[in-house]
Amino acid sequence: MSEPRIHTVDFVAERLTRGAPRWVVHHIDQDGNGGGYIFPKETLEWRAAEYGLTDVDEILDIVLHEFHLPDEPDRDDAAARAGMVTSNRPDAEPITLFNAASSADALAAHRLRIADAKKVRAVVRAPAKGKNPLDAIRTAHGITTAGLRAKRELVDTHRWQLVYGALPVRIPSPSSLLEVPRA
Repeated sequence: MSEPRIHTVDFVAERLTRGAPRWVVHHIDQDGNGGGYIFPKETLEWRAAEYGLTDVDEILDIVLHEFHLPDEPDRDDAAARAGMVTSNRPDAEPITLFNAASSADALAAHRLRIADAKKVRAVVRAPAKGKNPLDAIRTAHGITTAGLRAKRELVDTHRWQLVYGALPVRIPSPSSLLEVPRA
């Protein structure tokens, strides 16, 4: 088993891409090569809504390490190796957010995947000394009660439909959840 690559964050910036606000997290790896991640600012709020998370540090850690996860979990997935699968049948799939019996199960499986990525692929960390560039994201994380509630409702509705089928009522559009209808 190989050692994970070390990615030390050296700066964080903000940018607009096609009108969408994004975080830019630049890092230097152990060999001095630069790289980085760009993700929508609302990603933190989405992860909080999807997994029921409240700790901004954990949410940020998850988001920064998701870049090192495989696109799709397979039978060698960290959660599958730990027995976190959808059934005891041979065709069982690793538990994910959208096939788990609960968001708590989905979170446990996702935490295992993140821990595995940090163990064998890459660790994203702040510099050992000096100012932590990730504090910019922690300070302006953008997670709001209203946004979290709206996103949680969308996630729960989508998960329900995947597990149980259609709802008896039409799902409102995301924009209607965030605005009061005009009289």
